[in-house]
Amino acid sequence: MSGILEIVLSKHATPEFKTWQTHGGLLFLRGPKCAGKTTMLSRISASEAESGALSLWATGWLNEYGSRFGVLQQILDQLDAADECGERPNGAGPSSLLANRRRHSSDVTYEGVYARLLQIAAERPLLIVVDDINYVDGPSQLFLRFVARRLKGTRIRLAMAERTGCAVSYCDDLRTDILRLPYTSLVRLRRLGRKQIARSLTEHVPQFRASLPGSAANRMAGDIHDLTGGNLLLVDVLIRAWLTSADPKGQELTVDTAFHDCVRGMISDTDMPGMLRGAHAVAVLGDFASPPRLARLLGTDITGASRVFGALNDLGLLVGDCLRPEMRRALLQDESFTARGELHLRAAHLLYEDSAPLAQVVEHLTAVGRIGAPWDLPLVLGLVNQALKSGSTDMASGLLKLAKTSAVGPDERSAVEMLLLRTTWLTDPGLVASLLPTLGRAAGRGVLNATDLAFLVRAALWHGLTEFATKLMPLMREKSPQPPHPAEVGLAEALYNLWSGKPMNWATLELSASSEADEPYGPGADVHSLLTGLRKIHDPTNEGGRAQAMFWAEQVLQGIRVQSSALETLPFAYLVLERMGALSAARPWFAHLSEALEAHPSPLWTALLSVVQARISLELGDLGSAYRLIQKALARKPWHEWGAPIASIAALLVQTLTEMGRLEEAAEVLDRPVPSVAYQGWVGLKYANARGRYHLATGRLHAALADFESCRDMSASLRIDTPRLVDKTHLMAWRCGMAEAYLALGDVARAQDVLQQQLKQLPKEETSVHGATLRLLAKTTKDDAQRLSLLKSSADTLERYGSRLQLAYTLTDLAAAYRETSRLNLARTTSKRARRMAEQCEAGRLLDLVTTDAHGPGRDKHQARHHPELAELSSAERRVAVLAISGHTNREISGKLFITASTVEQHLTRIYRKLHVQHREDLLDKFSTVFVALEQSG
Repeated sequence: MSGILEIVLSKHATPEFKTWQTHGGLLFLRGPKCAGKTTMLSRISASEAESGALSLWATGWLNEYGSRFGVLQQILDQLDAADECGERPNGAGPSSLLANRRRHSSDVTYEGVYARLLQIAAERPLLIVVDDINYVDGPSQLFLRFVARRLKGTRIRLAMAERTGCAVSYCDDLRTDILRLPYTSLVRLRRLGRKQIARSLTEHVPQFRASLPGSAANRMAGDIHDLTGGNLLLVDVLIRAWLTSADPKGQELTVDTAFHDCVRGMISDTDMPGMLRGAHAVAVLGDFASPPRLARLLGTDITGASRVFGALNDLGLLVGDCLRPEMRRALLQDESFTARGELHLRAAHLLYEDSAPLAQVVEHLTAVGRIGAPWDLPLVLGLVNQALKSGSTDMASGLLKLAKTSAVGPDERSAVEMLLLRTTWLTDPGLVASLLPTLGRAAGRGVLNATDLAFLVRAALWHGLTEFATKLMPLMREKSPQPPHPAEVGLAEALYNLWSGKPMNWATLELSASSEADEPYGPGADVHSLLTGLRKIHDPTNEGGRAQAMFWAEQVLQGIRVQSSALETLPFAYLVLERMGALSAARPWFAHLSEALEAHPSPLWTALLSVVQARISLELGDLGSAYRLIQKALARKPWHEWGAPIASIAALLVQTLTEMGRLEEAAEVLDRPVPSVAYQGWVGLKYANARGRYHLATGRLHAALADFESCRDMSASLRIDTPRLVDKTHLMAWRCGMAEAYLALGDVARAQDVLQQQLKQLPKEETSVHGATLRLLAKTTKDDAQRLSLLKSSADTLERYGSRLQLAYTLTDLAAAYRETSRLNLARTTSKRARRMAEQCEAGRLLDLVTTDAHGPGRDKHQARHHPELAELSSAERRVAVLAISGHTNREISGKLFITASTVEQHLTRIYRKLHVQHREDLLDKFSTVFVALEQSG
C-alpha cells in the first residue's frame, strides 16, 4: 500500500505505544472491511520490530473456527521458530519448517504458554498481534483473555482487530471482556474523509507539495472520495494509478480495470452468503435500489436485503441506497454476472408494478435485448401505447424492436412490425426500407386490414416505392370495397392519385365517422377535416370561391403538429395555396413549422417543408435561399428516395439554377432520370415549364417552344379533369415562356396573342404572373408611351406582390425604355436599382443582362455619334461638364480643377450655348451617360 495511506493510518494508533516499555497496554481496533485494520497492525508490528521487540502475528479464519487452539498454535509455531532459528518471526504466520510439529491440545496449558511469554519478555519486549478476532476459536479466545488480564506490569503488549458488519462473528464475549480492562485503548476506524485525504495529499505527495496549490489538492481529494467513498483500498488503487500515469502532474483521475477488479474482489471476499448476487441486483436496480425492492427482486426477506445494503455501505460503495457510478459499472461489467438478463427483466417488471417512470422500465428491457418472463407481448404493447401517448416515439420504437425479435409466429410478428412501421416511418428510413418487404408479404397472406394496408401504401409512396404501393392498392380496395371508408383509406387514395399524376374523384369519397377512423395509432380526426375540406373545394357546386379555399388551407397549416398530424396535411394544403397563387401569404406558418421541427426532428417533415420553403423563396426572388433549402431537402431525403415528387423538386432546382446563371448544373439535373409522372399532370406541367426556361436561357429556342407547347397540352387536359375553382393552370407562367420564345424568334404577333390570352384568364387578384405578362406585353408594342405605361404597371404589380426577381426583370426593361426615350437620369437610377435587386436575389443570369444592357459594346459611341455638337467642347469644358453632371457645385468644381469659380461659370455658359440647353438639369437629362463614357474612355 502507498506510503501516504500508511502514514495516515499510523497516526491513529502509534501514539498509544510511545510509552509501552514502561506501561502495559492493549490496543483494540474496530472497523469495517477495507478500513485499514490489517494495514495499521502491520505498520505497528514493523515499527516495534525495528525497536527490538519480538512480534508474533496470528489471524482468525472463518473456515478454521472449528479447529481448537488454531490461533494459539500460530503463536506457538512462531515462538518455536524464534527459539530454533534464533530469528524474530516475520509475522507471516506459522513457519512451514515446523508444520509437522503441531502440539496436541492436551499438551497446551495457558499457564505454561504465559510463562514462556514472560521469559521472552524478560529479554526483550513482546508484541502479540491478532487480526480478525471474529473467527478466533473458543480455546484460543480463552487464552487471549488469560493473557490480556495479566498484561499490567509486563513487557507484553497485545493488539487486536475486529471486523464489523460481518454476517457471522464469534467474538462478542471476547470483545466485551477486553473493553472492560482499564488499559485497553479502543480505536474505531472509519473510511477516509475528504479533508483527511486532502491533508495527506498536500503533506506527503511530492507532486502536490511542489507544484499544485491546496485548492487543487482539495479538488482531487473530492474527486477521490466521490469515486471511492473513502474506501482505503480503493483510494490506494486510484492514487497508485495516478502516480504511475504518463502525466502524474495532471489532475485527471483514471478509473481502470484494476479499480473495477478491486471492487468485485472486496464484495466477493465478504463472509455474507449471497453477497455478490445481492450486489449485482443492487447494481441492476440503479437509482431505484432500496431494501424492499431488493427483497422483492431476489425473492428474499427484508432482513437479508438490509444486510446486503449494510455491507455495501460499510465498504463505502453506496450513496444513500444507490451504488456509486463506478461501483455499479464494475458490477454490471462483471463477466461472472450470468443472471444479468433475468434480473433486468424482473427489475423492469418490478418498476412497472411500482409505477416508476417509463424510461426506467424501458432501459431495463433494452439492456436485456429481448422480451422474456415475466413479460409477454400484450404487456409490452401496453408500454408502447403509454410511450406513444406521452410522445416518446424513440422509447416506443425501441420496445417494438425488442418485441419483433421475441414475437411468436408470423401473424404476431406482422402485427409488431406494422406498429413499428407506424412509429418510425418519419424518423428511420433505413428501418422502414427493411420492414416494407416483409409487411408486403404479410399483405399478400391477407393478415392486414384495410387501415394497415392504407398506411402501408402511404409509407411506400413517401419512401419512393411507387411500384410497391401500386401492388398494394387492389388489396386495400378489396378490404374496403364499399363506402364509407376509413379515413386512412381515403388518405391513401388521395395520395396515390397525387403521386400518379391522376386527378382524384372526390365526389366518390365517402368517409366513415371520425370516431370510427380515429384508431389508436391511426392518423386521427385531423385527416377527416383535411379530406372533407378537400372534397368541398373540389366540389363543382361549391360557391365559396378562392377566399374560402385559402382560408381552409391556412387553417390546416395552423393546426399541423409535427408529432401527431398526418404528413399529408402539409402537401395538400401547400398545393391548394400554390394553385391559388397565395403561397407567400402563408410563409409565416411554414416558418413556424420549421421552428417546431427543431424540437422534434424528422427527416421526412424537414425535407418536405424545405421543398415548400424553397418554392416560396423562388417565387419571392430569394434564389440563394431557395437553392440551399433544396439541398437541405435532398440531404435529409436523397434523390432516389423521393419517388414521384422528385420531378417537382427537379423542376424547382432547374428553375433556380437557371436564374442563378448556373446553366451547367441545371443541365446536369435535367439529365438525371425522373419517374414517368414527370411528363403528366400538375407535376409534369412544372417540369416541362422549368425545362423550357432552361432552353430559353441557353438559346435553344425551338426546344423551349416545344416544352411550352407540352405545357399547353397538359394544361388543357388538367382543365377537363379539374373543377374551375382549383383549375389554376393559368397561374403557371408557361405562356410567358412561350411568348419569350416567340419574341426571340421574331414572331411578335404570336407572342402578343399568347400574352393576351394569359391576361384574360388571370384572376382579379394580382399575382406575379400578372406582372410578368405586362412586362412581356410591353415588348410587343412600338409605342413608347404605351410601353412605359405597361412596364410601370408591371413594376407596381410585382412590387405589391413581393416578387423581387420578376421586379428586377421589369426594372431592367424599364431602364432600357428610359434610355431609348433619352430619359437618361431615370434610366441610370432604374438600372442601378435593377442591378442592386439582381445582386440581392443572387440572380446571375439577370445580372449579366443588366450589365450588358448598361455597358454594352458600342452603345456610348453610338450615342456620341448622335451628338456631333460634343466635338465643339474643349477638354476643359468637357471636364467641367462631367463634374456638373455628377452633382458638384460650382465651388466644388473650382476646387477640384484648381480654377476660380468665375472661370467655372464661364465654362458652363459656353457649354450651354454649344449644346443648346438652358439649365444644368437639361444637361443632366440629355448628356449624362455620354459625358461619363467619354471621360472614362480618355
